[in-house]
Amino acid sequence: MRALVAYVFAVLAISTGLWFGFFDKNDVEGKESRRASSKAPVILAPVVDAPFASSLQALGTAVANESVQLTANRSDLVKAIHFEDGQSVQKSDLLVELETAEEESRLVEAEALRVERQAAHNRAVELNEKGISPDSEVQTALAQLHAAAARVETLKATIRDHEVRAPFAGLLGLRRISVGSLLQSTTVIATLDDLSVVKVDFTIPETWLSAVQIGQPVEALSDAWPGKMFRGKVTAIDTRLDKKTRSATVRAVVANPDLMLRPGMLMKVKVDRGEKSSLQVPENALIQKGHKHFVFVVGDDGIANQIDVTVGRRRVGSVEVLGGLEVGQKVVVKGLVRVRDGSQVEVVAVRDGEKQ
Repeated sequence: MRALVAYVFAVLAISTGLWFGFFDKNDVEGKESRRASSKAPVILAPVVDAPFASSLQALGTAVANESVQLTANRSDLVKAIHFEDGQSVQKSDLLVELETAEEESRLVEAEALRVERQAAHNRAVELNEKGISPDSEVQTALAQLHAAAARVETLKATIRDHEVRAPFAGLLGLRRISVGSLLQSTTVIATLDDLSVVKVDFTIPETWLSAVQIGQPVEALSDAWPGKMFRGKVTAIDTRLDKKTRSATVRAVVANPDLMLRPGMLMKVKVDRGEKSSLQVPENALIQKGHKHFVFVVGDDGIANQIDVTVGRRRVGSVEVLGGLEVGQKVVVKGLVRVRDGSQVEVVAVRDGEKQ
């Protein structure tokens, strides 16, 4: 009887041990499985040292190389018009004539007076040489001759002022006057623009002042000519910044041989800042908190470490890193939501295609 009881207790003990052993094993395996599944799956990308080209895009306004609103120096009736709308003219071409009948008659009178004074001066000189007239009479006659000659030149200048000529070569706008109309000195006859080259004025932020230099190439686009690229260069940078926007006005000169660009056009300007080698990381690897930036670097041990970085220029898909990283380090670019500083991660792949 005692042997039977001992046998039963032994069987129970063995069964209990196997039972607890089974659950302990399952518990350990479950913990390991949960630990493995708690690793955040991530995709990495290497820190590279490569050329970084950046550019600034801005909106600008086209301005004629030379531009003027033509007006007359005198007020009078329009006698003749010697140009058509939109005509190309050369410097000093005659464009408009005003009535000069009154001035021309005065000129004839002045010419006659000058001839008379010339003869009087000649007689005074002749008599003085013979000792008949004093030197004072010669000086008086000479002064009167100079006054008559000056009157002639004044009237000739007045007649010339009744002509409107092109101050430089260019393209005329629309005619705004007609023959016979009374032209005031403030009346605009037409516009004249030199469009052989076009100035494009645009603004840049204060931080770009060190990057934009005189002679730097620019590219400009206009919605009026889709796909047409107009190339030029920076010719001037304003000496003052706008106090409100902290921006400076830059002027570029763009070639316009086909006269496709016109004053007032809205231009999209691209300024190339140049290219130099620098450390770069993908844009989606960067995390910003306040004014600070950091990335998660994953080493061979599979642990993600938060590293503060100093960033520089940006472009689509890439950010320049000025400090905090080294070439060859790998940063997390996907799966950042579950990554914590010092946590274990599961590297699924590297951006360049290398499988882990």
